[in-house]
Amino acid sequence: MLEVTHRDDDLVVAALPEDVDLFAAESMRAEIDRLLEQGCRRLVLDASRTVYLDSTGVSLMLSWRRRLEERQGALVLAGPNEHLRRMMWILGLEEILPAYATVLEAQARVGRGPSQRPAAEGTADTQDLEGASEV
Repeated sequence: MLEVTHRDDDLVVAALPEDVDLFAAESMRAEIDRLLEQGCRRLVLDASRTVYLDSTGVSLMLSWRRRLEERQGALVLAGPNEHLRRMMWILGLEEILPAYATVLEAQARVGRGPSQRPAAEGTADTQDLEGASEV
């Protein structure tokens, strides 16, 4: 089950379960739907305790990312283990689902509201985000 550990305005930090798979999908989907209805636009998924992620879990995260981007928001991962980081790299998702070493770092990266984000490609902040998956 997804566990909300922090909420500040439209920023939510939620801890992923140990297994992010078909069996956990429905409850996770319901929780994210509820958070989005409540105005969540910036979501940090704490993957520090996650040991297993299947294709259903990947599909869910991609769906959440798309929905958040439609709201000018963002989704990032925090604390994935080496296995998860490698899997994301193999799948070509390290740029689509940026990962940071800690929840605090992830929060700092998505903590800026849309009006405070850099407008131009190639700014220092944008370049920092491009290297996000190098945890």
